[in-house]
Amino acid sequence: MEILQSINDQLVEYLGKPSLLHPDDLETPFSQFSALNIAPSPQDISFVDAIVSERHSQLSVLGLQIESVDSAIRKLADIRTKLDDNSAHVRESLLAHQALTSPALRIPPEVLGEVFYHCLPKTPYITPRDVECPMVLTRVCRHWRAVALSTPHLWSSFSIPLQKTACEEYRNGCEAWLARAKSIPLTIRILNDIIFDADPTLISSLALWLRPIITRCDDLWWHGPSLPALFTPEIQPEIETTPALPLEQLRVTTHRDILSIHLPGSAIRLRVASLQCLNYDLESLDGITLPWAHLTELHVHFALFSPTVFLQLLMGCTHLHTLIASCLSADDVQLGLLRGLASGSLTHPTLRRLEVKVIRAGLDELFNVLALPALEELDVCFCYRERDEWPHPAFMGMIRRSGCTLAKLTVRSNKRAVPYFDEYVKAMPGLAVSTSAIYPRRG
Repeated sequence: MEILQSINDQLVEYLGKPSLLHPDDLETPFSQFSALNIAPSPQDISFVDAIVSERHSQLSVLGLQIESVDSAIRKLADIRTKLDDNSAHVRESLLAHQALTSPALRIPPEVLGEVFYHCLPKTPYITPRDVECPMVLTRVCRHWRAVALSTPHLWSSFSIPLQKTACEEYRNGCEAWLARAKSIPLTIRILNDIIFDADPTLISSLALWLRPIITRCDDLWWHGPSLPALFTPEIQPEIETTPALPLEQLRVTTHRDILSIHLPGSAIRLRVASLQCLNYDLESLDGITLPWAHLTELHVHFALFSPTVFLQLLMGCTHLHTLIASCLSADDVQLGLLRGLASGSLTHPTLRRLEVKVIRAGLDELFNVLALPALEELDVCFCYRERDEWPHPAFMGMIRRSGCTLAKLTVRSNKRAVPYFDEYVKAMPGLAVSTSAIYPRRG
């Protein structure tokens, strides 16, 4: 430190000396000759040559001084580099010791793990990314990494594209991720993006790999075509060795394949199911086996949805609270079957919310069959705007027969129901009625 201060003092002193050249010091009687384009006389040439010689000597001296300064600058730059390095080390030590007294360091690991959990992406099915939680939490410090890796809920959600799982390294990564979830149930989205003509051996190995993962799920979303030997009766003996599958919510969506799924009787905890295949007409439940009697909420969305299958579902789902279905469609055969059933022949004691989308006639026949004593909310949407009649007599017959306390009625894309709204409000005090064309009306 003393050496650097001494150097600085000497530089200040040097700059203060009057020994440095000034432009006036270089003035001679001949300085203006070149500007005026005047040639010196023969007797003056010897004086000019002396001046030139003197300037050469001065340049040599200045050159040596400049070299000395450049050398000093290089040495000072080296000194600056060393000082910067020392400063970085000191700063690192400072931050490390400051962290020892940080309140964040005294947060109990279980509380810190809960904070981490609330930092997860909002989507229920996490796609691993280095710049997002939970991966980014493992790159902050050793303590955070240890807490993150030991918090199972951070690793219980995962999105699996099957095409990538053909790579053994990717499978190992998935297994390492899910192993951190330990014994807690998993929330998994599986995207079947494998090409149709994939190697059968690969398909079989993937099904074998997925089965133990599926048996750990309480929330499963399968998107894409069914995988042979996975959601089929062949695996029932293997899975039924499990006392009870933790699966509580199931979602199956596909656009290119007939929906086919078989869950064994051990899935007794399943409460919410959503089935969607918008390119397929659902005319039978032969390809679908679920623990229907345990469901409380069911979503079914198909290109066309048979009313007889709709009634089948109501008969099988004895504890259902919510049913959302589209698109109900009755052809002449279906209409004949519905008209052959007695009025109120199907009573469902627990259904509270019914939402249906109708694409053809048959809604009035369906209302005639049903008795829904627990119904609180009914939402009917007509696919063809203003084309079909609103089945007023059948609707009122179902309401009287059911004896339910309907709280909300929504009729979409059918203004023909509007003239009856006042009558409904008088018959059911407290009823809120609305259509997509008007504002809600309350009794």
